[in-house]
Formats: sequence, structure tokens, C-alpha cells
Amino acid sequence: MNRKVRIILKETGMTKDFILVMILRAPFDFINALLSANMLETFIRLAERKEEGELLPTFGMFLLFTVIMFGYNMFVWAVVTMKINIRFIKKLRMRVYKSLLSRTGQEMEELSAGDWISRLNSDIDKTDLYLVGPLNFMHLLIASVNMTLSAAVLFMLNRTMLAVSLLVTLPFFYLSSVVAIRKVPVFKKNSREHYAKYTNWMEPVVNASESIRIFDGEELVMAKAEEESLKIMKNNMKAHKRTALATGINTFSGMTGYLLLLFLGNSMIGSELDDFARMMKITQYRGEMMKSVMMINSCVGRMKGNLPAAERVEEVL
Repeated sequence: MNRKVRIILKETGMTKDFILVMILRAPFDFINALLSANMLETFIRLAERKEEGELLPTFGMFLLFTVIMFGYNMFVWAVVTMKINIRFIKKLRMRVYKSLLSRTGQEMEELSAGDWISRLNSDIDKTDLYLVGPLNFMHLLIASVNMTLSAAVLFMLNRTMLAVSLLVTLPFFYLSSVVAIRKVPVFKKNSREHYAKYTNWMEPVVNASESIRIFDGEELVMAKAEEESLKIMKNNMKAHKRTALATGINTFSGMTGYLLLLFLGNSMIGSELDDFARMMKITQYRGEMMKSVMMINSCVGRMKGNLPAAERVEEVL
């Protein structure tokens, strides 16, 4: 988590609440992976032993565990996380308002009206997205836990599979999550600044349209608004291109890993995969590890996009 986001949580007094949510939510994906891998292995072994009578009771047991897990997950997201999230937004807005009210007129004039408006509204929303939005910090933590634990299990089951997976994944992970999106925060910050300027030019159109007409200022105002709007679009497009490049590298990494394992095959992995049930179990954990890596890549990109808004809010605090 970024240092300035930690400061925001501390200022709002929500640090312990978010730690609680992270502890409650973090292990779910790995437990679900554990359940899926063992369910698949169990069904294959029952089929190999021709124990058809045990399939239905076993299915019922795994179904019960799955329902309990997803019920728990829904409770954490829909009840606990939602309440904490609403309380966080409320406290953050109140804290920002109090900070504004405590400033002198000269301090308020340091920033334009559009800048203050964007910090009070969209920047706070994006700060919230950084913490609990889809594919942001919360999902980054969940994916990191799942990746680490799945890799640990894979290490115990088949070290060769783990080594090949890491060999293929790590270089592409560095390229996609570090190199490709390194400048995304810069583009997003520029976009937020131009959005504030755009608001400055559009606000008179709404509140003082008659005065603008009297002084024949329509063309000037609309030209300036269009100029700022184009700058917003250009910076956003630069950020989107970098994010798309990272996504492409990430996808290529996943495809390369599967192709490499396909070509090397059983001669690389050895006699351990002569057991089909064990092979499917190993593949499940490798799939979870790769899925988590892809999610981490996506989360890093989105977090970098939302971080400039959080930094602007922290400046107000």
C-alpha cells in the first residue's frame, strides 16, 4: 500500500477496520483453490476405482463446503466490507471539508475552484476505488496470498513445474507490472490537473452564461474547455495504451507458459505425472498461481491509475 494512502487511513481512523476486512477476505481464494483441487482429485480416484456409489455423497459434501465458503465470502463483501467502505467515505469527506474550512482565504486561492471541486468529489471516489474497488488493493492482497500459498503447495507436489512456471512468469511480470506501466501515474496525474482546469472553464457556462454572452465570451470559453478536454483525452489515451501493453505482455506470458509445458511434457516432469489424478491436482495449483499473477498485474495497473487522485486528497489533508 502506498504511504500516502496509509496516511489517509490513519487520518480517518479506519486502519484497523481495513486490516480486519483484509484478514477476513484474504484466505478465501486459496481455500477455494484447495477445495477445487482436492474435489477434482477425489472424483478421478473414485472413477479409477469404479466406486460409482461414492460419487453422489462426495459431490454433496463438496457442494456443502462450496456453499458455506461462498456464503461466507458474500457476508464479508456485502455486509462487513460495505459498511466499512461507507463509513470510510463519510469520514474522509468530513475530514476534507474540515480541512477546507480551517484554511484562510489566501490558502484557498492557491488552487482554482475546479481543482477544489475535483478533489472533493472524483478524487475521493478514486481513493476509495484504490482500496476496495474491483482489481485494486484489496484484490491485490487476495491474489498475493493465493499465489504465495499455491506456489508453496506446488513446491511440495512438483518442484519442476514450479520452476518452469516461475522461469516463464517472472520476466514478463517485471515487464508488464513495472516497465510498461511506469508512467501511468504521471499521465493520470496530468489528466486530473487538466480536469480541474476544464471544470474551471465549464463552471461559468452553467452559472454565468448570460454574462458570457454580454461580453461575447462564448467562443473563448468553449475553445478553452475544448482544449482542456483534448488534453484530458490525450493523457488518458497514453495511460490506456500503457495498460493495454501490460495486459498484452501478461497474456503472452500465460500462453508461453502453457506452450512450454506442453512441448516439454512428461519427459521434463518425470514419472510423478503418471498418476493422472495427481497431475490434475498439480495443474489446478499451477492454474491458481498463474491466475493470481494476472490479477496482480491488473491490480497494479489500476492502482497506479487511481494513486494520483489519492495523493491529491492527501495534500488537502
